[in-house]
Amino acid sequence: MRVAMIGGGVNSAIGRVHEIAMKMDGRFELVAGFFSRNPETNRQSGAQYGVSPDHVHDSLQALLATEAQRLDAAVIATPIHAHFEQILAVLDRGLRVISDKPLVANAAQCAELRRRAAVQSVDIHCIFNYTGYPAVREMRQRIRSGAIGQVFKVMAEMPQDSYMRLLNQGRVSAIQGWRLQDDAIACVTLDLFVHLHSLVSFVCGGRVQEVSAWARSISGVAPGLIDEVDAIVHYDSGMVMNAWYGKAALGYRNGLRLRVFGTRGSLQWYQEDPESLVGADSEGNRTLLDRLSSSSDVTGEPRYQRFKAGHPSGFIEAFANFYCDVADSITGGQLSPWLLPLEVVEEGLRTAEAIHHSAATRSACRIET
Repeated sequence: MRVAMIGGGVNSAIGRVHEIAMKMDGRFELVAGFFSRNPETNRQSGAQYGVSPDHVHDSLQALLATEAQRLDAAVIATPIHAHFEQILAVLDRGLRVISDKPLVANAAQCAELRRRAAVQSVDIHCIFNYTGYPAVREMRQRIRSGAIGQVFKVMAEMPQDSYMRLLNQGRVSAIQGWRLQDDAIACVTLDLFVHLHSLVSFVCGGRVQEVSAWARSISGVAPGLIDEVDAIVHYDSGMVMNAWYGKAALGYRNGLRLRVFGTRGSLQWYQEDPESLVGADSEGNRTLLDRLSSSSDVTGEPRYQRFKAGHPSGFIEAFANFYCDVADSITGGQLSPWLLPLEVVEEGLRTAEAIHHSAATRSACRIET
């Protein structure tokens, strides 16, 4: 399938990851792009990504006018606040969208994109790459099959240290400018919490009903910028998620950890040890599960064996798994069971809004259904 990339130049944090992931399993071909508003970065990106200079464009409008007829999809890899208008422009050309999370900057924009996509019968896929890890998929399979009983508690953490570390190093200028501005939803929440929400929705299911949250500015890298959040999220199943995330926790590069507790067992996954699940049975006996565990249902599948066990699959491979799921959805004509529908993406944004309303008012906030 032929795709174009908007943003994601060689100077971006995520562009190269997209480029490698989409090509890893031979399901996509990157044939065009508008990678950067800087002409030299745009040119260099096209050259490094193997895109012919004739198909590297200096604006989104030029790209769509020239390339739309030969494309199957467009990848959006720009800063969050540019997504809404760019996705609308792509939809107007009848093209599928594959977008970086959190898709857009607020729930109202997401609702409008859902409406437009339904009217135009065009798919929008929002990338939550951590759901692509085989061990996370194994976790989902076990929980959804009832292996750990009724889930009542999830502890979800994503502490990082970038803001505090760069401040202490005198390198605040290294932080991208758009990350230093909060809107109705704090940037740290759009960046980190949506991952926690997507993981819990993917693994456990359920609908959010109520949020209580506390948000703080710890590092001071920008006046009043929120960089640490605690939230308690109640689901319709009776499950409660305790979420902690931020960018002021020194020593944590990406401390993503998910612990799920049920009445018949528990499961734990840590992103920096991505192939392992720590399980406990109904009597509290602990087990370490990996790709070669005889009881694993998902992680042993051939699609996840790009290299032999003992050499961990990682971030880019998870991205590639996600791209394969998008390809399966396109060719099969229906959403892959491994992908989250836009309703869940929108719920994540509504929950993110509720977190900051709750923190500002110091009260619980119900989620609209």
